[in-house]
Amino acid sequence: MPIATNASRSTLAAHAEVVSTETSAAGANRLNVAKIAILAWCAMLPVTMLPPALKEVIEGVMTRVSGAVPGDLYALVKPLGAHAFQSINMLGAFVCVPALARFLHRRDMLKSVAALALAADGVLLATMAIAPNVAWLLIIRFLEGAAHVIGLSALMAIGAGFAPDGRRGRVMGVIGGAMMFGTACGTRLGGVLWTHFPTWFFYIAGFTAALTALGTLLFATEAKEDASDDAKIPWTQALRSNPALGIAYAYAFIDRFCVGVVTSTFVLYLANTHSLSPDARSRLLVMFLAPFALLVYPAGRLTDRIGRVRPIALGSAGFGVLFVAYGLIPLSWMPVAMVVSGILSALMFAPNLALCADLAPKAHRGAAFTGFNVAGSFGFLMGPVIAGGVLALMYWMRFAPIAGYRMAFLVAGGGEVLCAAITLPMLRDLARRGVTR
Repeated sequence: MPIATNASRSTLAAHAEVVSTETSAAGANRLNVAKIAILAWCAMLPVTMLPPALKEVIEGVMTRVSGAVPGDLYALVKPLGAHAFQSINMLGAFVCVPALARFLHRRDMLKSVAALALAADGVLLATMAIAPNVAWLLIIRFLEGAAHVIGLSALMAIGAGFAPDGRRGRVMGVIGGAMMFGTACGTRLGGVLWTHFPTWFFYIAGFTAALTALGTLLFATEAKEDASDDAKIPWTQALRSNPALGIAYAYAFIDRFCVGVVTSTFVLYLANTHSLSPDARSRLLVMFLAPFALLVYPAGRLTDRIGRVRPIALGSAGFGVLFVAYGLIPLSWMPVAMVVSGILSALMFAPNLALCADLAPKAHRGAAFTGFNVAGSFGFLMGPVIAGGVLALMYWMRFAPIAGYRMAFLVAGGGEVLCAAITLPMLRDLARRGVTR
């Protein structure tokens, strides 16, 4: 009996030690996720200051060529310039990120990659204040987009490394919610700063990005399991090894496509059709972004309980229908539309992050999230490009300006609904096979 008792005590002690170690590791993971979430929030602040003042920024630049451009053409060039400014940064991300991400992943230095890219983002944002002409402004914007998305991709990959299998939805929900909360805060801050400190606007944005780079160096920690040689692959190889990642990428594309339309066409719609100031525009955008940010984490927890399929498909379809209605509802109802849009966006964004984590093997996680952000960047690029093209076409066909905006919203919202309809059977098949939940 004493021998059995001693053995039992040894077993209990060993079990207690294991539980203590697991509890300690879980606590460390939560702390690391919290740090990445704070850094992701900070990273989103400077780049999202720009949309509320988009009309004024472009008008300031376009005044340099207004005397040399006929009146009718100038009326067309201004909205096209605004759409170009909102899309060329994502062109930079789409072109530069794959090559740079592959090069930098070979060094297993996600933390250093994030810090360096965010520091470059800060320098480029501040440099926009002294751009001598339109061409230089767009070149700087092109490079800034590449720097920002590289930094954000690295932060997301670091955060995903701390997401255990059964809690990916809530972990990625925390990081996604922090990003959206940063977007909401940056949008509101941008409207206030342009109203009161337009001269310092770009310098403040650049300084914020530089502080985020410093914070990344000081506080970010990488998960040890992500340091394997298998992680040093390009995102295209991760996609080829698991084509189902294409579903997550498709949603990333169409979601960011719509965001690109919101930050360009919708902002111009509020300014030109409803005559809202930058401050008023930023308040309205925050009504969309605040519930989005606040509900991403609860939506992530929900997807851990009920799975990814229904939230992604239903959220996307509902958001698409509401997006089409933006050009039809009166301004007095727009705050309600923005709040509902935020709720639906959270419902589809959090499960898509979790879906990407589900479909990406641990060794391919960094590459998978690079691809996720490349797809999103391409969507953000094409949103303003296609919406701007729709506006130009409708203007050329002599339709009223409101008709052009409505058609742009129809294209974007219809894309969301179409994506949900096409991918729903694929998502159900993945869930049946146990690949995702």
